[in-house]
Parts: sequence; structure tokens; C-alpha cells
Amino acid sequence: MVISFSSMKGGVGKTTDAILTAANLAARGFKVLFFDLDTNNSGTMFFTLGIEGIQDIIETHNVFESLSHNDIERYAIRSRIANIDIVPSHLNIFKLRGIGYNELQKTLKGYEERYDYVVIDTAPTYDNLVINALLASDIILTPLKFSSFDFTTAKFLQKQLYDDAPNQVDKWYLLYSDWQQKFANFENASQSQFVRVFEENFNNILQIYIPRTDAASKYTQQDIKLNINTKTSTSAKKLAVEINKLVNMLTGETSEEKFAERF
Repeated sequence: MVISFSSMKGGVGKTTDAILTAANLAARGFKVLFFDLDTNNSGTMFFTLGIEGIQDIIETHNVFESLSHNDIERYAIRSRIANIDIVPSHLNIFKLRGIGYNELQKTLKGYEERYDYVVIDTAPTYDNLVINALLASDIILTPLKFSSFDFTTAKFLQKQLYDDAPNQVDKWYLLYSDWQQKFANFENASQSQFVRVFEENFNNILQIYIPRTDAASKYTQQDIKLNINTKTSTSAKKLAVEINKLVNMLTGETSEEKFAERF
């Protein structure tokens, strides 16, 4: 299964959600490929931190080389997380802005023999590289914060999917990011008002509520793991539970016994 995280708006938690999803899948024992199409390269930094000589390795093993040669085998590297390989981001990918729409599909062809899941992090834009990811995906996920620009960019992405990838429209889902439970029961709260607007205009919103918490940055910046059974941090537990719910939907698992307790 190919899962892309795509949003035209930065700062919505797209990369963090992609990292946590990949890590959760790996913690369940699945083999995962993280394909980093975001030149911000936060995913690459997280998964390769501490690997000896990594900067030199990335110069020859990266998304530019992978897409240029339509090859995963030669350009993916082992990440520091068990069960996860990564095709790192590289600024040379800007040279591929005009590539054909199906190059990523060609590149990923045959990946099923090696990986159970491919997680793609895209840049916060809409160009040929993003279209490649959308067309290659079995599931497309767009995190939403509560702003007019989130609404506008989601509507734009919806239109572009209908125009450029109509067969992918039914594979596209939205999920709430930066959720604050304390405002959920107040109808006049801006969060509640935006929820009404989103749900009046989209019928593909998942019941996933990624909480506003510093647990995500602690995970990606300080390597503080998440545990759905933690008793020390309510916000960290909420984040772990919501990511587990998301991955549960992706894998079709329904039993809590199959949840990753720590990832």
C-alpha cells in the first residue's frame, strides 16, 4: 500500500504525521519505505540522524537519483528505525519539476516484494512531483488545521484531483490536526465553527483528531517515544492513540491487542 501525505499548506503536521505513521507501521512488524519528496527534509533528518557518513551517502542515494533512474533498490538506505528504509530528500529534486506524472509509479513498480507499505511525504505545494505522489497512492491523507487557508487549499486540492487524477478522488481523506478537546463542546469556538464549515463541504473527513501537544516535537526532535499505555503524559497518550487509530484504519486491524504499544 502506498500512503501519501499531501497538503498545500505548511505547518499542518503533514511530515510529523507521516513520520509517526511510518514508525507505527514498523513497530507492528511491517516493512516500510519512507519516500521523502519534501525538500524541507525533516523526515530524512529524523530517520537518518546519527548514521555515520550520512551526508555523503545522501549525495548518491536520494529521491532525485531514484526518480531519474526509476529504481528503488539502488537508492533506498536503511534508516535508524527497525523495519524502515528511506529514499532521502535532496535539493536536486528541483531539477525534476517538469517530470512526467507517472515516473513515481514506474519507480515503485515491484516494491510489493520488499515493502508492505510505502509512506510518501510531499512538499507543501502542487506541482508535477506532488501529482506523481497522488497518482501513485492507494491512500492520500491531508491534515487540516482550523483556518481559512486550510479550507481554501483543501478545496483547491479537491478540484485538482478531479482535474488531474479523477480516479484518485475516492482515495483522498482529510483528518483534523492541532485538535483542542477543551474547545470541542463550545459551538462558538473558532475550532467548532471551522469543523462545521469543513464538514459541510467535505464528506471524506476521518474521525481522527491529532491533538495539539508538544509530544509530537518531542518525538521528532528529542526521540522521546510514544506509548498508548503511558501514565505520565495525557497529551502524549492522546497523540499515540490517534496515530494508532489512523494506522488501524490503514491496516484494517480492529483489535487493540494488535496496536503498537510503543513506537
